[in-house]
Amino acid sequence: MVMNEVFDEWKQGKTANGYGQYFDEWSERDITNFVRRDRNHPAVLLWSAGNEIGEQAAANGVEMVKRLVDIFHREDPTRPVTMGCDRIAANLTGREVGTPPEFLAVLDVVGYNYSDRRAKRAETYFSDDRHAFPQRKFIGTENGSMGGARGDYSELVPPSSGAAPRRRGNRGTDFEQLWRFRRIYEYVSGDHMWTGIDHLGEAQWPSKGSAAGVLDTCGFPKDGYYFCQSQWTDKPMVHLFPHWNWKGREGEVIPVLCYTNCDTVELFVNGKSFGAQGYWFPRVGYWGQTVARTTVPRTTSDLHLTWTVPYQPGTLKVVGTKDGKVVVTEEIATTGEPAAIALSADRDAIAADRRDVAHFIVKILDAQGRVVPTAGNEVTFAVQGEGKIIGVDNGNLASDEDYKGNRRKAFNGLCLAIVQSTAKPGRIQITATSPGLKPASVTVTTSEARRPT
Repeated sequence: MVMNEVFDEWKQGKTANGYGQYFDEWSERDITNFVRRDRNHPAVLLWSAGNEIGEQAAANGVEMVKRLVDIFHREDPTRPVTMGCDRIAANLTGREVGTPPEFLAVLDVVGYNYSDRRAKRAETYFSDDRHAFPQRKFIGTENGSMGGARGDYSELVPPSSGAAPRRRGNRGTDFEQLWRFRRIYEYVSGDHMWTGIDHLGEAQWPSKGSAAGVLDTCGFPKDGYYFCQSQWTDKPMVHLFPHWNWKGREGEVIPVLCYTNCDTVELFVNGKSFGAQGYWFPRVGYWGQTVARTTVPRTTSDLHLTWTVPYQPGTLKVVGTKDGKVVVTEEIATTGEPAAIALSADRDAIAADRRDVAHFIVKILDAQGRVVPTAGNEVTFAVQGEGKIIGVDNGNLASDEDYKGNRRKAFNGLCLAIVQSTAKPGRIQITATSPGLKPASVTVTTSEARRPT
């Protein structure tokens, strides 16, 4: 489902050479062409007339938004129009003027950006406006995600050297509480997290991009990805973190966290139980509930489970239950040193059209075949056959390595190479090597692309 957005600015420019200089002459033509291009796509759920537009509080803002909304309605009367509004409630400092209700009333659905950033609304979110404007339709057009670098746990486990932890885009519990609000109050039709995947830009050196996503730039899942899975899926799942490689910190207390959709989860450390935990939210009620469901331990109002564990090398194991039955388990073990490369492709065959690509994923393994979660070995890629490397990455936005090379350091155990086909059908073999590690090779086939008849 797509919120299809046309502008990032109107006349008030956000950059010196922005769209504002063309707005009067081109805005109607651009919206018309935009809607006519996309209105037959069934995925489009909403049109958006803009994101964080400066004219939200301008004297002529109502007139301007009405003109744009009317164009959308003229070209597509079947879909509602929204905007990503970031000034609906002004800050208490008095230095910012809030978006007037008359402006918002023009929109079919009022879009809220960062509903928890406006002074007291850190706890009330949309609810103040729900009482004041009971007929208003609400959606979150941009709100925070969990963020953080994949596999970096310095926020949970500060460096023993006393160095400051790596700053995260948003704390995980902020995202949890916002999502809990969504689950309780159905008048908020949904939300858009900023962002689903990491992106370049919006950064401060030494980072070259924003780590706000729940996927990194390789598409590798972060822990936040599994939080979303725990909330949005019914198939039993558990996700345990952080890793369990903390050499030199034996005896220190390490928080162990779990995302799950199970009734209870029990943690075992080297075979010893550290107890079962479960959620208070959502409450299970009484009528129609099974005894097994209503008598499980409910230990937290957060949407994650936590144990505090004195570190000792070995194995963490969690056992998830539903209705009194074990439905899923997961283990994390202290690994050995890097010993080998595991290489896999995301598909077995691609089209020989000079455009199609395959993603080759590297995992750094120990001698027992377990991913080493702290590994940073440099990996070199070599391609034979009908393909070429067009990019390498590892998800580390603080890395200054070249994306257009044939080598990349693993970041917390993983890295990626993207290989593109030639126009000739055949095979592509890619080999990954690193000093001191057992190499690996994978082959995909390329076939003549099918042309429309």
